[in-house]
Parts: sequence; structure tokens; C-alpha cells
Amino acid sequence: MARVSLLIPMRNAEAYIAATLRSLLGQAGLDPNQDEVLIVDDGSADRSRAVVEEVSREMETGACVRVIDGPRQGISAAMNAALSAAQGELVCRCDADDLYPPGRLQRQLKWLEAHPEFGAVCGGFSTITAKGRPIADFACGDAEQEITEELRSGRTRTHLCTFLVRTERVRKTGAFRPWFVTAEDIDLQLRLGDVCRVGFEPVGAYLYRLHDASITHQQADARRVFYETAARTFSEQRRATGADDLERGSPPSPPGADAGAVSVRSSSQQAQAVLIGASWRHHKDGRKTQAVVTGFRACLTRPGNIGAWKNLCTLVFKRA
Repeated sequence: MARVSLLIPMRNAEAYIAATLRSLLGQAGLDPNQDEVLIVDDGSADRSRAVVEEVSREMETGACVRVIDGPRQGISAAMNAALSAAQGELVCRCDADDLYPPGRLQRQLKWLEAHPEFGAVCGGFSTITAKGRPIADFACGDAEQEITEELRSGRTRTHLCTFLVRTERVRKTGAFRPWFVTAEDIDLQLRLGDVCRVGFEPVGAYLYRLHDASITHQQADARRVFYETAARTFSEQRRATGADDLERGSPPSPPGADAGAVSVRSSSQQAQAVLIGASWRHHKDGRKTQAVVTGFRACLTRPGNIGAWKNLCTLVFKRA
């Protein structure tokens, strides 16, 4: 048994996987003799695998890095392959284009050691540009607290990749459900609330990269919204009846592959939306100058969007 298995699903991530792997291998608290970084290469056609080997040699931690072939049946199947191969008592996930901030792993290890009655702990997360520059923090909460009931009621406040989870608890959920072609992470978060207590620390635990080549920005909005809604609806069903329609074998029919194809949100659109949201959080907290600066940054992200400029004017003239 290893202590921690850090799981990375990877497919054509040549541009980002080196930075991702360095952010994990450089974590304080990572022990090459006790922990493992398990990468599922799910059919990469670029140099992703070669880059992994280069970084492993460079950082001299190759003994704890394992690469396995994925099933090429979608993200849920890739993650299940990782879980099946994982040898750690604890697991966490990092997508192949994102980063762990320094100190994240050590902090969460200490938290779970101090709270053996909890099956998982999670934290906040922030967005970064394709080049790794900060965009904004998400409003995940500013107090340490238990969020088990929150999850059981179908609400999520953070990203699955901020979680460190006891492996037995993940496996008790049944792991990732292949029906979900996206939002599989939301579905698993909600089901974790059904099988264990979950804690939240108000500290950044993940850096989520916005770029147009990501899965998120290649999917039609209609499909993304459908699966996210289904995950929350299933949670309500389990709370009311003890099972959901997917477990009963009667899930709703997904929209066609071309549904809403014209409505695909770009990374710049998402970055602008994140910044606008952050500007109003600053305004609400009475930080007028920071609100205006953040609103102006939102305008610069997509200068042609008149709505962003109107938002900036409102921030300037509206009282906190």
C-alpha cells in the first residue's frame, strides 16, 4: 500500500503536462517512497507521454511516477482505470492541464490525520490563464466547516480536484459513473456526501487553467448544463427515495452530440464571467477600488463586449 495516489487523466496534454507534473512532484509532504503519481494516458497522439518521462528523470522521482494505458472510453472510464490501479490509502485528482499550489498536499494530509472521522477534505480554487497567470479566486467560502449536508442536498462549492479522499470512501460510492460524459466530477462530489463526512478548508487547493483546447471549452453548453443538472437531480432523488434514476436504469436521454453546438463558451468568455463575478464580490465587501480594477480587467479580457463596460460603469457609480 502507498500512502497517497495522485491521479492524472491525460490525453494530448503535451503543452501543459510538464507544469502539472512539476507542481505535484514538488509538493511539500510528497514522499517518493510512500506516495505515487499515477497517470492514465487515455490515447494521447502527441508527446504527452514522452514529456512525462522527461520530467520524471529531471526531478529524479521517477520511481513514484507510473503511467498506464487508458480505456479510451471517456473521462469517467479513464478515472476508474486510475482508481483501480491506485495503491494509495488516500487519493486526489489533478487534470493534466492544471496545477496544485505549493503546500496543498501536506496541509490536507495533516488535516485528515487530525480528523480521522472525516472521509475527505477539500479547499478553494482559482483560475489561471493558458500561460499560468492568475485570473481570480472562486468564492468557495471563508470559514473551515463540514459540508456533508451541503453535498447531500445537491450543492457544490468547489472543484473535485481540490479533494483529498480516503480511497475506501471513493470506492464505496461506486467510483465514476460512465453515463456522465461530463460533470462526472460533480456527480462524484455529491455521492461522497452520501458515504462519508466531508470537511472544507478556506485555503486555495487548486489552480484551474482556462484555455480553448480544454474539454470544457470544446463542449456545447447544452450538454454541459444537461449533465450538471442531472447530477443535482439525481442527488435530490437519492435523498428522497434512497436511489436515483441512473441507479434504477432509467436516466434521462442526453441531448444529441450537435445540440447547442453553436453555443460553445470560449475560455475568454469564461474568464470574463469569472472576473465580473469577482468584481461584485469585492464591491459587496466594501473594496471599491479592487472591484473597479477587477471590473476593468474583465473589460480587457474581451474589449468588444459592451456588457462588460456597462458593468464597469455600474461598479464605478454604485455605492458599496
